Amino acid sequence: MMRLARMAFLLASTLTIASTMAAEEAQSVEDISKQINSLQTQYENFSGNIAQLEQQKQKLEDQLANLRKRNDELENARQAALDEMNKRYQLLVEDPTIDIVSAQNAYKEAVMAHQQNKENIKTQVNLLEAKNKELQQARVSKHSLINEIEVLKEQRNLARVERIQQQFNQKGTIEVSQSIVCDREETLSQCETRGKLLAKQKASKQYLSQLFDQLSESELARTNREKASPNVQILGSQVVSNGFSGQGNYGVKLSVELRGQLQETQACTLLDVDLRYCVVEAKKDEGSADGETAASIDPSVMHKLTVRSNVYDDEVLIDGVSYGSTPLEVMLPAGEHEVDVVKFGYSGYNNTIILKDANVIRVELEKAAYSFTKGEKIQDVLYRDVRGPELVVVPAGRFKMGDLSGNGLPNERPAQTKEIEQSFGISETEITVASFRNFVEDTAYVTDAEKSGTCAVLSEGKPIFNANINWREPGFQQKPESPVVCVSYNDAKAYVDWLSQKSGAKYRLPTEAEWEYAARAGTETDYWWGQNVGVDKANCRACGTPWSNVSSAPVASFKRNPWGLFDTVGNVWEWARNEADGTSSVRGGAWNFAPSLARVSTRMELPSDFASNYIGFRVIREQ
Repeated sequence: MMRLARMAFLLASTLTIASTMAAEEAQSVEDISKQINSLQTQYENFSGNIAQLEQQKQKLEDQLANLRKRNDELENARQAALDEMNKRYQLLVEDPTIDIVSAQNAYKEAVMAHQQNKENIKTQVNLLEAKNKELQQARVSKHSLINEIEVLKEQRNLARVERIQQQFNQKGTIEVSQSIVCDREETLSQCETRGKLLAKQKASKQYLSQLFDQLSESELARTNREKASPNVQILGSQVVSNGFSGQGNYGVKLSVELRGQLQETQACTLLDVDLRYCVVEAKKDEGSADGETAASIDPSVMHKLTVRSNVYDDEVLIDGVSYGSTPLEVMLPAGEHEVDVVKFGYSGYNNTIILKDANVIRVELEKAAYSFTKGEKIQDVLYRDVRGPELVVVPAGRFKMGDLSGNGLPNERPAQTKEIEQSFGISETEITVASFRNFVEDTAYVTDAEKSGTCAVLSEGKPIFNANINWREPGFQQKPESPVVCVSYNDAKAYVDWLSQKSGAKYRLPTEAEWEYAARAGTETDYWWGQNVGVDKANCRACGTPWSNVSSAPVASFKRNPWGLFDTVGNVWEWARNEADGTSSVRGGAWNFAPSLARVSTRMELPSDFASNYIGFRVIREQ
């Protein structure tokens, strides 16, 4: 397979992300677009190629079945020839004139035909095994190709930001003429100064318009111009000609040197892309509504923050720390703070404030379509002191499933309204290494990847099966609370069957509808917190975390969604099943996949015996 284009992100180890082109020479937007188009063509061809491989596999299976059927027929023929030859030998004892040569030759031919058919079966088995590997490689290559396309789109956005900055932040000289009528109250010198100032303003306006005209994405930039408000800087000016007329008019022609000024955040706004592509500047520019930045506020000053809500028994978290329920009054240092107000059965509140004076936050929480007590969870005892995964209750309800924003892949469409008729418990995290180890130690279970040496890893965008990689050693360091990976759908199903047998309750893997319903948690955006992935909110490629494009993160390293689930965005893909046809798929994105593939509606179909170090699972318990 053609080596896929490589995308490199240099991630900062702090909470910010410095996304740059890697050490190679930066590619142009046009070059990247050509690569995307080329890979997109390959991706579109994959469905046909896989269908062709499946047909070839079926043909080989049919041929093998015919050979095995033929083997039974040849064995019967061999046995019949042997019986005939033995019969002739018995007759030969009484009648030496009996001809046994023909019987010997018939038996010899039957044995040779049987042996040849066995060889043909062995050859056919090898051909079928090779075709199976080819088909599996094609399937995993298809979904890795999706990732490469999305990563290139990330790179293209970075290149677009860099290009518009280069095109805008350039020097230029423009000549303008300005005529004014001098006021009776002003001196000639004042009139001259005013004329030159108006000329410079005209030059600035014309130069700004020229800059927009010359942009590669001029039409889009003009559409968003008012949102960004870029400007120009006057570097200097020179009078070409000037003078006064007899009627008290002043005219001047100025040659003005200017430079465009477009900050990175403005570049993202003009191009209508997520600010994370400009995150380095965004962190510096981020401030309050009147332009005051958090950095300019003295953190040694304490201010009172009051939080009130329309419900009781809620919980207030400030910068991730619980301060109890409302009404709440607390003294906090000046600066930026993130405020969350949550209560089970209600929609959550989240906001980032710049505290520079006493502040009062009034929160209106809306009741959700279900109600259960705060912190309600389910956890079964399996045996001795071993417990099953912690689950949270998800209510029955109706939701819109699929691509609701227009950013999705074809297999996410059309969006449909789905009904979840029964509430269920779902594991609040992905199943961990520790939990899976309990299962293996109790049952001596061996995973598909351990048996066949086929846990896939992505290396420079290419899927590679590594016989030394499995759930115990996935190719990166993991902890007991890390999500288990290198497990196939078959392995995950064996685990839930074990949970059912040990607990006496009904455990299973989620359907795609159940998974998306729980992951959306009542939202209709690409991610449960909004339309953009942001920075340091989930573990995916170029998402600004210490684990991004390195490894999975320990479960629950990021915030819960409004229904109490961790890591429904990124970390590891999670197995689910399609109710319509029973096929297996993965949902949610992963640590080494592009953020655009971590959207709540993204789905990728994979065979049930496929395993990789970026796929895990969570479980459902029926009520």
